[in-house]
Amino acid sequence: MQQPLVLDSSILVKLVLAEPSLEKVRSRIWKALEEGCSLYAVDLTLIEGLNTIWKHAKLYNALKEDEALSAAKDLAEIYDGLNILTIRELLDEAIKLTLKLGITIYYSLQVAATQKLKAILYTADQKLYNISKNIVASELLTH
Repeated sequence: MQQPLVLDSSILVKLVLAEPSLEKVRSRIWKALEEGCSLYAVDLTLIEGLNTIWKHAKLYNALKEDEALSAAKDLAEIYDGLNILTIRELLDEAIKLTLKLGITIYYSLQVAATQKLKAILYTADQKLYNISKNIVASELLTH
């Protein structure tokens, strides 16, 4: 069985907003699925992704309302196809990581999920990658 993958919100958002490196992200995920990898996310990934869609629509004026609604539906559909880890089941390890490393709970939850599953973390978030690469297997999927 192949090593599982943890996908953070930056990866899911790339899939629904056609952001730079979309093809790289799609290619890597399809390849992983073909190899039998299981895909996981932390439950907060949906909230973070929806917030990013809101930012693109309201703060950056990059999406019209109908585009934002469509992207939100697409995000939810992708999320529904993932194996979901809850914040509650990751809480103890995430808090330990947050306090030990001085990182946000958002980042520590991604790292804790990756540790728990002995997975690889896929992210397009440079800061998360910089934190995680020395703790868990991580790949930065950007341009």
